[in-house]
Amino acid sequence: MDATSHILSGEDSLAGLSLTFKDAARIALVLTHCVGTNKEIWEPVIQRLYQLQSCARSGVVVVETWSMDSPNHGEAAAINEKALLKRPQGMTGYDWGRGIQTLLQSGLISHDLKVVPIGHSAGACILVLSGTAYPLDKLPYSSMILVEPTMMTKEILDKTFKTPSELSRVIDAVKQRKDIWQSREVARAWFAKRLPWKRWDPRVLDIFIKYGLRDLPTASYPTQAQGVTLSCTREQESVGYVYHQDGVDANELLKELCPRIPVHCIFGAEIDLVTDENHRVIHDASQGRRMASVATIEGAGHLITQEAPIKLADAIWKILSGDVGQDLSGKL
Repeated sequence: MDATSHILSGEDSLAGLSLTFKDAARIALVLTHCVGTNKEIWEPVIQRLYQLQSCARSGVVVVETWSMDSPNHGEAAAINEKALLKRPQGMTGYDWGRGIQTLLQSGLISHDLKVVPIGHSAGACILVLSGTAYPLDKLPYSSMILVEPTMMTKEILDKTFKTPSELSRVIDAVKQRKDIWQSREVARAWFAKRLPWKRWDPRVLDIFIKYGLRDLPTASYPTQAQGVTLSCTREQESVGYVYHQDGVDANELLKELCPRIPVHCIFGAEIDLVTDENHRVIHDASQGRRMASVATIEGAGHLITQEAPIKLADAIWKILSGDVGQDLSGKL
């Protein structure tokens, strides 16, 4: 982060000594989630960041945090439910990226703040794609943090779907997933016994039950009078996994972003949804994707935000405060 030093002359009582000051970099964070969750999933990370900030002497102050739902997830899905029935194709990464552009152009973020976007999984792709509306010398971001980004080369994409893949299994499972429960309490017990949710931090699971579910009836289930269902419907979530070209495009765009702003990557040490080969491709410096730092978090896989929010916040804080040491590719 940039920090500007200032030198002022001391008063006579200070015997001509100079006084030095350094103003803190004031930051606004813009957060995007993965497919199938909601903007509130980031709350434990945000809380930890502010806790770290309150205890640290740093040249960085996080002034604002903005977490955004994809238009077919969470609170946005409820607001948009009738429109989404007419949009079975769901939302592309470019669609969601235009939503980020709307926020940046709204005037809601103070103009004097440095904007640092942080995206998880598909949300990381969305952040990269959101920069396409700006000339490279006028990007709205001072830096960017990508958490387990689902980006890939065309070659990896072609190879992924030649045989049944983990992603194919995820899509099939989403289409058939149970999506109605008698109550939030019953739903929580159901999720807590099943993967991937049983690996989630309990705080994150509670947040998902509160915001990732909604009361019936809904536009999708108009005759169901009682119980709860998914805020992001099975249909909308499943199509969220099929816009693979978004990940290919974002991976190519990284070549142009990395020389312009610091781009940081955070990966989970456990290889599950995103392969180790894919991780290496995303930060392949020989292809122009030269990262400012690469960190690996132990005890978490692709769903870092849900599984290890405190470790993730600590890694983000190191990036924001500039405390990256000599090698951020070490284990955290």
